[in-house]
Amino acid sequence: MSMPKTKTRREKVEHREETIIEAAREIFNHRGYRKTTMAEIAKQSGVADGTVYLYFKNKEDLARAVITDFYRRLTDSAQQRVDQLSTTKERVTFLARHHLSNVMAEFKILEMLPAINVNMESYGGSALFDLNKNYVAIFDRIAKDGMQSGAIKSSLTPWVLRDIFYGSMEYGSRTMLLKSRPEDIDDFVDQLVGMVMSSPKSAKANLDATIADRLELAATRIEKATAKL
Repeated sequence: MSMPKTKTRREKVEHREETIIEAAREIFNHRGYRKTTMAEIAKQSGVADGTVYLYFKNKEDLARAVITDFYRRLTDSAQQRVDQLSTTKERVTFLARHHLSNVMAEFKILEMLPAINVNMESYGGSALFDLNKNYVAIFDRIAKDGMQSGAIKSSLTPWVLRDIFYGSMEYGSRTMLLKSRPEDIDDFVDQLVGMVMSSPKSAKANLDATIADRLELAATRIEKATAKL
């Protein structure tokens, strides 16, 4: 009978750190950053107060670790599922729903960003910037493939499309949270995907309709002018 494998010191340290981060995530999500204390996190983790400070120098440092963990989980789960889907529409639809559901479930985690002194000057080149860059790169790859296949208009500027995609979800999630209407996610996603997936044919149809409207308006003006003669 083989003896159970004993964890190495490094494995024990990593496990305890993960336990502390998980406990902090739960409490931050429940109470928010300002109302949470390191003592509460230590108790939830099953360790002494001083032990938490061996891993994280203060609450702000721990909040950074929790936000980092959020982005890593968000990115890994998104990429894993996107790789299993075949069409651009399926991928965009999943990514939108995945983003909204996770952001709305853990919005208090993202509310901690001001608490960890994130501003425009320090954001560029920071670890958080790299995490966000890796995450949105998933959409960039989907959009690039979609443009090549014709599912998304190739004339669109990729970064503009990306910012519209994530920017609209940022405001949409706030609206749904304020109104306590998480059930609106499906409708929101359907409409957002519909805008992203505008094909060249639909764009041409819109252009043709616009031209027709202008011609009709011009004809009406000519008729009115002629009637006055």
